[in-house]
Amino acid sequence: MRRWRRQAIVLVACAVAVGGAIAAAIVAEGGHQTTPRASTTGPFAPITITRPSVPIIAGGIPVDLDPVKEPKNFNTALTFLPGTHRYRITISNASSLGAINSFQWYPPIATPIVKVLGSSVGNCTLRGLTGFGGNQFPTLVLHQNVFCDKLDLKPPSCICRGDGGAVTISFMTSKQYLAGDVDLRVRTATLVFHRIPVS
Repeated sequence: MRRWRRQAIVLVACAVAVGGAIAAAIVAEGGHQTTPRASTTGPFAPITITRPSVPIIAGGIPVDLDPVKEPKNFNTALTFLPGTHRYRITISNASSLGAINSFQWYPPIATPIVKVLGSSVGNCTLRGLTGFGGNQFPTLVLHQNVFCDKLDLKPPSCICRGDGGAVTISFMTSKQYLAGDVDLRVRTATLVFHRIPVS
């Protein structure tokens, strides 16, 4: 019986000693129990992402920063108008974003646009970077585009139907229009919070 009591007293004393050591360690660390620090070198070094360098010339960005594969947000149809080098392009909203308020249209480089004659809705103007030709080429325009805003082209009820809002732009070119890939980029849109069906 005495031997059992001695063993119990020894166990209690050991438990008190271990508990005191743990408490002392926690107090020494400022009251918080710490975990071992992970290595921050070699394969465990933090990942750093640098911001890409974007060149700006004459207040504009002369490079294409959009992804190579862009979602198709528009449907287009080109028709001929009476007169020399006069055309009409109809651009309709075919996106799943919502209502498109403004966009930029970059026509093929081989067919410069001389003038925007008008648009069915909104305000469409001819834009581009000027001043690069100096006195020798005063009419030189780089990255020519047509910017349209105040459109509010309604979203389609279904991407498959192509019944989104549309704008018709009449324009005149310096020579015969060479149809090619139409580069249209959404600039502002009013997003919808419900899914527009694809089919």
